[in-house]
Amino acid sequence: MLDRIIDGLELRAQHTRSISLSRDLHDEAAIASYLPTPNAVQALKQIGSALANDSAQRAWKVVGPYGSGKSALGIVLAQLLQGPSACPAVHEMLGSASASVANLFASSNRFPMAVVGARLSIGLALGTEIHRSLARWPNGKGVSGLKKQLSEPGYYKGRPINAVAGELMRDFCSVVSAQGFDGTVLLIDEVGKFVEHAAMHPDAGDLIALQQLAEEACRPNDDSLALVVMQHQHFASYAAGIGRALDDEWHKVASRFEEIPFDEPVERYAHFAAHALGVKPALYRDSTLAQSARAVFDIALEQDILRAPTSADKRLFQHPEKLYPLHPLTLAALAIISKRYGQSERSFHAFLNSNEPAGLRDFAQVAPVDGHPWYRLTEVFDYLASGHGLRFRDLAAERRWAFAVTAIDRQGNDADAPAALKTIAVLELVQASLRLRITPELVAYALGQRDVAETKERLDCLVSQGLLIRRHNRSEYGFAVSEAVNIEALYDDAAQITEGELVVRGATHVLGSRFVIANRHYDRRGTIRTLAIDVGTVSAWPVASRKKDSEGQPDGWLRLLLVTAGSKEQREALDRIRGMDDPLSVYCCLALSSQGRAALAELAIWLTVQQDVTSKRLDPWTSQYVDSRLHQAKEDVDAVVFSALAAGPGIAGPVYWYQGKVIPHCESMNVNQVASWLFETVFKGAPRIVNELINKDRPASAVVLARQRLVDLLLAGPTGKSVFGDKEFPPERLIHATLVRDTGIWEIEGNNWKLVPPRKGATVDISVVWAEISRVMTCEEAPTFEQVLRALAAPPFGVRNGPASVWVTLYLLIHRNHCAIFERGTLVLELTSEYIQRMYKNPHTFQLRELPQGQDSVDLLRDYGSVLSSLGAAPTGEVTYLALARSLYRWFGQLSDFAKQTGRISKDAVLVRTRLGKAQDPIELLTTTLPQAHQQSKASSSFVEWLSLALTDLGMSQRKLQETVAVELGRVFGIAGQLGRIRSQLQAECSGAATGLADARLKSFILRCTDVTLTDEKWLDSVASLLVQRPLDTWGDETIENFAQAATEIGGHYRRWLRLVMQRKGAPRAAERFVSVTLTGATGQESALFVAKSEHSARLARSILDLLEKQTATEPHTAAAALAEALQGLNVMQIQLNSTKEKGHDEREAG
Repeated sequence: MLDRIIDGLELRAQHTRSISLSRDLHDEAAIASYLPTPNAVQALKQIGSALANDSAQRAWKVVGPYGSGKSALGIVLAQLLQGPSACPAVHEMLGSASASVANLFASSNRFPMAVVGARLSIGLALGTEIHRSLARWPNGKGVSGLKKQLSEPGYYKGRPINAVAGELMRDFCSVVSAQGFDGTVLLIDEVGKFVEHAAMHPDAGDLIALQQLAEEACRPNDDSLALVVMQHQHFASYAAGIGRALDDEWHKVASRFEEIPFDEPVERYAHFAAHALGVKPALYRDSTLAQSARAVFDIALEQDILRAPTSADKRLFQHPEKLYPLHPLTLAALAIISKRYGQSERSFHAFLNSNEPAGLRDFAQVAPVDGHPWYRLTEVFDYLASGHGLRFRDLAAERRWAFAVTAIDRQGNDADAPAALKTIAVLELVQASLRLRITPELVAYALGQRDVAETKERLDCLVSQGLLIRRHNRSEYGFAVSEAVNIEALYDDAAQITEGELVVRGATHVLGSRFVIANRHYDRRGTIRTLAIDVGTVSAWPVASRKKDSEGQPDGWLRLLLVTAGSKEQREALDRIRGMDDPLSVYCCLALSSQGRAALAELAIWLTVQQDVTSKRLDPWTSQYVDSRLHQAKEDVDAVVFSALAAGPGIAGPVYWYQGKVIPHCESMNVNQVASWLFETVFKGAPRIVNELINKDRPASAVVLARQRLVDLLLAGPTGKSVFGDKEFPPERLIHATLVRDTGIWEIEGNNWKLVPPRKGATVDISVVWAEISRVMTCEEAPTFEQVLRALAAPPFGVRNGPASVWVTLYLLIHRNHCAIFERGTLVLELTSEYIQRMYKNPHTFQLRELPQGQDSVDLLRDYGSVLSSLGAAPTGEVTYLALARSLYRWFGQLSDFAKQTGRISKDAVLVRTRLGKAQDPIELLTTTLPQAHQQSKASSSFVEWLSLALTDLGMSQRKLQETVAVELGRVFGIAGQLGRIRSQLQAECSGAATGLADARLKSFILRCTDVTLTDEKWLDSVASLLVQRPLDTWGDETIENFAQAATEIGGHYRRWLRLVMQRKGAPRAAERFVSVTLTGATGQESALFVAKSEHSARLARSILDLLEKQTATEPHTAAAALAEALQGLNVMQIQLNSTKEKGHDEREAG
């Protein structure tokens, strides 16, 4: 039989207040009770997947609030990366939570190293930790060398560590690899302290150090280092916390880290609690407790105090008795408080397991089981107020908490009042996060009282005592913290400004925030245009201020001047208006009555008061009072001021002026009609576009996609089928109908279609717009796409960017043989969908130019056509300079890197290549640059012959390189003939003989030589690239010399190996081409010779044999002795035997 609640709890005290990343890095006991939450598993998956898939992103920042378990996660990650054999427990723990994530670390073998943040240089901390890690290993060459370079604190190789942090980590990773690890993982906990130090000491170079570490971790094709930093807020927030600011470079450094958000939801704390409480069966099998717990937690779930988004949450809340004695509000409140004001789970578990006064253990040791009392918010208040200080980051919240503590301490004998006040005090700490309204029902639920009316009566009593206030229609309660403000004083301060300025402010607020739509203009043109109202006086003349992009930009302005009727100010305003000639502005003098001026001034005063009240975040009653006065002031303005602008039957409106003249019949116009008159006058050339989808400067994203699909359709050309189905009405169909079909650009030919210039008099007549596009694009200086759009948007056309972008694109497609497009100065050879998308996205980076027609030189065009035909690059279709330039650029772009930089071509070819590489204007290139280059070369041949020879020489440079390489291979291996013969001979000699080779380079060479799957050209590239580690098409002139030397070296190695193979009879085909001779002298010293036979050596051998036969016909032994003595007399025998190192390329002997 249980007596106290403590008897039914295990209260596993396995969680500590703090985990030290550096201390507990290799301690499996530190995370023995770690609970792998979904957030933790997801974070491990993100890092594990990147490492397992060889991702180049190997720098991460784990961002979460204080105590969210980042350090514990770091230890889990470090032990996982050490591998299952080094830390089996953590792999087993993760495998039970997610086998797939655990498998990501199955083959890991990384050395973990941790640096804990402090207010010092990150370089100094890094050097200290590396010293500590080196002490783990015996003093080998690498370890001793690194220790020596780090002998001076804060320096590496005589330089500050902050300046060479990347190099230091690279060298350390090499030492780690020598110890048998696959790599290193560097974890930096509390990196914010380093950031704070960097903010206070910007010259220390911590920025460079952290940047170098991130770049070192993300080096392509080198995964030796992974970097994980832990931080609870962004870099700029750390600096702001100490009154400093970080420059943009820090934000760039932060962007090098992939962010891993790490925070646990409130419901996760319920699992932590169940895990730590360990409610015993003798307690949770009590049916009375189970029934009571379900009733309490069901209310919490209904009111969204707690939620059960996952199946695990639902299973737990189906048996809430396992959370006893924690009340649902206690669970939710402590979760929020620990994150916002404490140390998250560590404070949470310290509360559950520690012996602190008013904590859970203290409560459980005293409270009896009978009656099943709950640990409620009143007990939470006692725990929080008992000296375990909260870490407030909001001064207003701290002030309210201090007020609550003081008010509760002063309570007398009323036992119920302190309980209610304690409950409200805790709820005010968490109500914003939990989105709770502190109502009598909520307080009654927190206190366990069934009579809500009694609770409300008690709260009202506290209101009458001045401790609480009612909010929001008397249904919500809060502490009556004294935050009153003297509204009258604020009003008097705001009224100190002159009446004229107040009137302008009030009118600007009322009128300046509104856009007037020109309705009649919209009916006629289909384009929505707006007029903004700018208010001013003679002394403060209205000047247009650019609106925020989110508000949109007006098409015109109504400059409204506030004057007094019949005053000198009015006459001065009219005199000045007569001199105004802005084509997009209408001017008006508005004579206000004294009542109207007073209403505007009153409105301006209350607007200022509202800003002050809002900035001080005062209580709702103050804000509500100010809002009501402001509302009344706006109503007064509507009644007095707007009536002065409105024209009606028998009432003349104000006079409007445009470019120094009165607008005809303006006294009978309202502002909308004035706007329509202005835009009809200014944009008289605007086409009628009835399509609000595309007729905008910034169409919606869905319309932008539809526009792109339409452009793709036009680029694809006719297919013989209908473009749209009979029952298909996608947005691009509407765009096509308005901007393409109705303009006459779309012309049907049987089952096909074609694009033609627009037809004058079409439903949507854009002939003048088309002529404007041509005019702008034929200017002497090529305009950007953005400038073309601006020209069409300007008067008298006023075409929005949506339709203008489509029409300019159609112009380019229809006149593609005469329109050149440049992206950042580079000619676009073919206008594809990708180029058009980029042009729409970055209109300022594309230049458009329409080339003049009818001025082409027929002879020069024919000459270029002849030259390009000889190269196999003649253009198709109409021959123009632009078509020729595109063909020439395509041919030039297909040349290899070697051809584009080699000096092994003629001077004329180099000259032409230079001109092609620097050319930007294709017409200037063909008409001026290349003919001038011909004259500069002083060649006697014609321009066509000279250019053909130069381009042919340039185009053949790669083929000549291949021939040079083939000849060099034949020379080295003593094989005369074409590439096919060299390849066949090497394949015959080496086939099957390289199986047991240990030398990787020679083995790779032989395997490539015997590869029969490649063409001769690819075979040559394979062999040559092995020797110099560069593909043939990327060689430079110096690479040829490097290849010759490398080929000679591999050839010598090949000969020595082949001689040994022949001795073992492992290469029968090689014996047909090579011969080996060994002679022993009188001293016992042996000389050996290994040479390749050739046709020349065979002829010479036959002539020597003929001579010996004549001299020693009957004495063959004498002939052999003569040959042996002759061989001994040759220095080549001694050289072949005693040479211990390869000679230079210029010293080698054939054979």
